[in-house]
Amino acid sequence: MSFTDLPSITALSGLSALSSSNNNNNNDSLVAIYSDLDSLSALGQLSAASTASVALARSVDKEFGSSVALVPCADISGGRLVLSPTGSLDNDTDDVRKLSDAVKAGVARAIQAGSSNPAVFFAFSLPDASTHGPDADYSRWIEVCTLAALDASYVTLVVREHRLATTTQQKKAVVEKLESIALVFSQTLDQAKIDQAIKRATAIERGRRLAVDMGYGDPERMTPYKCAEQIRQAIKGVAGITYDEIKDLEVIKNEYPLLYNSARASFSEKHTWPCVVKLEYRSPEPAKVKEHLYLVGKGVTYDTGGISLKVGGSMRGMSRDKLGACGVAGFALATAAMQEPSVNLSCILAFERNSIGPNSLLPDEVIVSRAGVRVLINDTDAEGRLVMTDPVAECRERIMAARKAGDTTPAAIYTAATLTGHVIRAYGWYGATVANGPARKGGYDRRLAQSGLAYGDPFENSIMRREDHAFVSPKTDLEDVYQSNAQASSQTDRGHQYPAAFIIKASGLDKHSLSAGDGSAIPFVHVDIAGSAEDGIEPGLGLCGITGSPVAAFAGAFWSS
Repeated sequence: MSFTDLPSITALSGLSALSSSNNNNNNDSLVAIYSDLDSLSALGQLSAASTASVALARSVDKEFGSSVALVPCADISGGRLVLSPTGSLDNDTDDVRKLSDAVKAGVARAIQAGSSNPAVFFAFSLPDASTHGPDADYSRWIEVCTLAALDASYVTLVVREHRLATTTQQKKAVVEKLESIALVFSQTLDQAKIDQAIKRATAIERGRRLAVDMGYGDPERMTPYKCAEQIRQAIKGVAGITYDEIKDLEVIKNEYPLLYNSARASFSEKHTWPCVVKLEYRSPEPAKVKEHLYLVGKGVTYDTGGISLKVGGSMRGMSRDKLGACGVAGFALATAAMQEPSVNLSCILAFERNSIGPNSLLPDEVIVSRAGVRVLINDTDAEGRLVMTDPVAECRERIMAARKAGDTTPAAIYTAATLTGHVIRAYGWYGATVANGPARKGGYDRRLAQSGLAYGDPFENSIMRREDHAFVSPKTDLEDVYQSNAQASSQTDRGHQYPAAFIIKASGLDKHSLSAGDGSAIPFVHVDIAGSAEDGIEPGLGLCGITGSPVAAFAGAFWSS
């Protein structure tokens, strides 16, 4: 069983809706999300018995209410009252993640207590836009809170498969932690707005789960071919989206020579061969299409570094090097699930295993890209930019062909990849954008940063400088561009910015800069999610959690519904 239905979600107005006479949701816990206990008490919506239980706990514990707490309350269905504080919402660095963290922690505590049908009570007041920090955006708080509750309910694909394989018929395997979620609002809100927010959140969650399911798969569970099959199965029967794949090595060699050569060492075992997945989504309402997005995802299912071998334990966690492609596939699925009218999508996902062996790509080789650019290889561990560059060139070709045919729909190219350790060194567990001139001028990178604030997936906007292009520019007539230097990105100045300059040159996008004019300029944004794709929390000797970034941020940036 690869895919599960999401818990059912209902919206209720006021705690009175949870009374036994009105409630058909069989809730077995109440999770109260609040900024401070005084404000919770002031709402007066908790029963007298619940209020007394809270007051008693507060009287014997001065720290009570400052962190997640479970309070037994006989008059609450299931007897469980979970208090989960947000803390302040209007300080300098507060943002919507304070809500997300509180909801996820509160629902997780309810699940630990045995709840499978929690009601989440939003007992806080959002700060006015004039009072909260300039980098906070609470406009999508309902979606964010819904996504947080769904995240707490999620069980990873590999765990679902294990449970289904090992659980006897007499005992039901737990493949989803929750059966239902009731969202209880303390103030009257527009029902149509709530319904639309829940619709958006559930569509995003479907895409996010595809991305995370694939991401958690180990190198054998999610080989390139198995990633492709996972995507094919996920979109089956979803309106508006089509699937195609390229597995023929000769075709890959001719159309994506940089991917082909990067993957050469994997050819000794067919189950690790590379493949290219193409997804096309078309709006159900063509007249409402505002832009055509071309999305390229890095799908390195395991990265040994190739002949430039990762050493000193740095290979650990490299099954996560496919998360860019996973995120793009997830966003495409979410967009189709939403039946979003404002965009068309063309996605190219390049999957490979960067293996080591007698046929490995070698430093000092010069490989000619799809765009006819001679690339000097300096580091086979900088494979991500190689696998994405030829798909970017294909996107460039398609955009120019469409324009020549009279298609005036605005188009832009985005790459998504766990590309560099440098971005983590620079920004911690945040993603970063690096945009070319047309994209900077059009605010494409800033749009993603703004949507990330609204959806709790913030991005930093890095700026490409002349030094980035100079760094990869050739100094002899033996090559046209340098792929990289021979050092780790984290040890290189501007280590997450200059790879975008390489992609631009090697794909031929340098001919589509601002100076090319409006008819030929193509906006391009490289999105490095090496920081945001994981949560940065290592459980013991295990690997970090996977976030599903940038599915939600992309939805916020590109959906209008």
